[in-house]
Formats: sequence, C-alpha cells, structure tokens
Amino acid sequence: MIDIHSHILFGVDDGAKTIEESINIIKEVINKGVTHIILTPHYNNKYVKIDSSKVIQNYNVLKEQVTKENLNINIFLGNEIFFDSNYYEILEQGEFNTLAYSKYILIEFNVFDIPKNIAEMCYETNVKGYIPIIAHVERYNILYKNIELLKDILNERALLQINASTIVNKEDKESYRFCNYLLKHELVSFVASDIHNLSNRSFYLDEAFKIVSKSYGDAYANKIFKENALKVLANEYFEFPNIKSNGGIFSKLFKKI
Repeated sequence: MIDIHSHILFGVDDGAKTIEESINIIKEVINKGVTHIILTPHYNNKYVKIDSSKVIQNYNVLKEQVTKENLNINIFLGNEIFFDSNYYEILEQGEFNTLAYSKYILIEFNVFDIPKNIAEMCYETNVKGYIPIIAHVERYNILYKNIELLKDILNERALLQINASTIVNKEDKESYRFCNYLLKHELVSFVASDIHNLSNRSFYLDEAFKIVSKSYGDAYANKIFKENALKVLANEYFEFPNIKSNGGIFSKLFKKI
C-alpha cells in the first residue's frame, strides 16, 4: 500500500513530536504493509507561521535515519495545504510542497466554515498547473446533499481522498455513510491514513483495505490504495472518476443522506 497523507514528520505540526516517534510510526506502517509514504505536514500561511526550512531540514534528517536503520520504505515530502479566502495568494506564491515533487497537491478546507466556492478553487488550482486532491472529503457536510457542487468539483478535475479511519467507522455516522456512497460509485481516487500518532489518530489503512476489497472488489481496492498513488509518485495522469449525469448515481447518492 501507498499512503499519500500523513503527519509523521517530527516537530513541524500537530503530528509526531520527535524523530523517535516518527521512526516508531514508520516501523508500524511498514508492518502493516506500506511501501511508500508521503509526509504531508500542514501548510497554512494565514493562521500558522510555517517554517519551510525546518520542514526540509527535518525531512532530510528523517530520511537519513530511515536509511541508517535500513527500514524498507520509501518516504517523500508534500504538504496538506489549507485553502480559504487566501487560496489564490497561496497558489501564486507556490511556497508549499507538492506531493513528491509532482503536479498533484493535497488541499483541505475549514470543516466548521466550509467555503461554497470549492469548485472555483479547484479550477484555479488547475489553471496554475496543479491537480488538486481534496483531503478527507467525507468531512465536508456541504457536499452531503449538494449534488451540483460535488459534480462541479469533479468536473474541475479534482480528485477525492478519504481517510481509512472513516472506512472502519471511527468517525461520525454521516461521514461514514457519505464515504461508503462515494466508494460504492467509485468516486474516490485515494484512501490514506492521515495518521498523526499511534494513539488517538492512528493507522487503519490495512483494515480499510480489507473492507474495501471485500465490499467493492479487489480491483478498485488496489486502484485507490496503490495504483493511483503510484501515478502520483511518477507524476503521471491517470483515469479520473467517471461522473454520471442526471438521474444516475447522484439522485441515489444523496437520497438517503
């Protein structure tokens, strides 16, 4: 498996605090079957002062330690980029890390004040030459019954990532239901751990893989846990979700939510 969303880079955000904690998490995810992982510390230049040089420095230190301990994993750098009203400024400055130096970027929004112009944000992201991946999309309740907005977002060639913890039913009921509808209709492109630590925000990717494989088939599970992520690492395009029009899946998708 490949994990494109994690907070295990030590000392830079609300994830791992020390290099020892980072290494312990890495050893755990290796045991769970992860071969590649992208470290995505939060990037927010409006509310939190980001020390980009420290991110790079700690990443290099961690890579050296992984090599020193001969750990069988490939680690890459990225960011989870917070988009709100200043998103255009962030795109213009381009000081964030894309996922593994690719054209793909991982973006998130304020779950308590979800912007209504997400589709516009995705459009502008593409104009700037990036492909947006919306992190933990199941958290944004504005999408639960807004068929047109979800269609617009997908039509702007945004990709959807859901958290493994939601698949194994560790989050709220509505997120869980929405997550499963997206999976059922193959609108999800990535499942990731969003791991912060080994206690309260832990790793469920292996459990989630088994659930998706059993419920939605091996082929789709392999695609969203590995194959699509390999395309990101190689900076290649891959098949975007097929969006069916009126009267199709969307009428059913939101009917019961």
